[in-house]
Amino acid sequence: MSGGGALRNFSGVALGDRPGSFDIELRGEKIASITPSAGDAPAEWLVLPAFVNFHTHANRSFAAPSRRPVSLADAVAASKFERAAASVDDVCARAGRLLQRAVAHGTALIRTHTDVDAATGMRDIEGVLGAAAGVADAIDVEIVAFANAAADPARVETRELLAEALRKGATLLGAVPAMYERPLASAEALLDLAADLGVQVDVHLDEHLDAAAIVLEQVVDASMERGLEGRVAISHGCVLSVLQDAAVARILDKMAAARIKLVVQPALNLYLQDRGDRSPRRRGLAPVQEALRAGVEVRFGSDNVRDWFFPWGDADPLDEAYVGALAAHIDAPEPLLAAVCGGRSGLRAGERADLVLIPARSFDDALARRPGGRLLVRRGRLVPPRPR
Repeated sequence: MSGGGALRNFSGVALGDRPGSFDIELRGEKIASITPSAGDAPAEWLVLPAFVNFHTHANRSFAAPSRRPVSLADAVAASKFERAAASVDDVCARAGRLLQRAVAHGTALIRTHTDVDAATGMRDIEGVLGAAAGVADAIDVEIVAFANAAADPARVETRELLAEALRKGATLLGAVPAMYERPLASAEALLDLAADLGVQVDVHLDEHLDAAAIVLEQVVDASMERGLEGRVAISHGCVLSVLQDAAVARILDKMAAARIKLVVQPALNLYLQDRGDRSPRRRGLAPVQEALRAGVEVRFGSDNVRDWFFPWGDADPLDEAYVGALAAHIDAPEPLLAAVCGGRSGLRAGERADLVLIPARSFDDALARRPGGRLLVRRGRLVPPRPR
């Protein structure tokens, strides 16, 4: 690898979506060319589109690293009790740690669902905004104003809090309808607010396995009724894993028509769904293969990191690609890359040079080892390495 200023060359590197070794020329902020390498030495570096982590909770990260939830409901209750005591500085420190880890992994954009409720007010929003300002040179941070289980969007006071969060710097709206008294009414109130304010929505939807309680299809219909095509993401969708095939196909076709993204959290969904005193039978992972065949864009996120919901994790998209490949049987590299690279399934000349360089000989090698020592390139310039 060589370069300087606005021009940087990478010689004899591997790519994720095709065999062989290649030379990559960057000019300014763009990829100028990608050509087969003349050398025959095996590649020592893999170059991929920079990672995009589409679902995290930065404000909660590292808050309870040794706690094991017995169920999703247990984690929600613990979160509600303990978050109320966190200060803006506490949140900023935790979120900053997560964002630094994300940069070290090669992530150029991260979406964080940031709690908004009456008890915490704007503290979590302000803490995450402070953390994001500290890494603005390296990573873009999308903040979802997240109405959690204690903040029902059907209530006027919650909608006022969400609007305030947007004024402070959040850019999307989110909620968790399954936790409210009337899930569909709450989801529709959130969509109405998004339509009124002209913002996008990323909603935790049907993060359960109760086929009788599904509202996902109705929310898709409501999104289209409000003209929100292309502006909605549905995170989790675990209940899709227990529906009959015909129902799954019908819902996924509607999601594709509404251009709704499906955001899957492979590790977290496997960890929390169907928990009990026996081994899980229903794994709770949304049907990724069927979604892709239906034309639904699928993204992966790492979700919670060492908090009340998940005692492990490091916000590494390569981890999610590995777990997703195992759990959803996604064998081809292109859909896996798209899931963790913001829809980019490979590198193309003319694209912006947001890249991650991984010390690996192939994508399979990177998935097998998930090595550290990665380098992040933003707009054609190397980001100074962050501490691991």
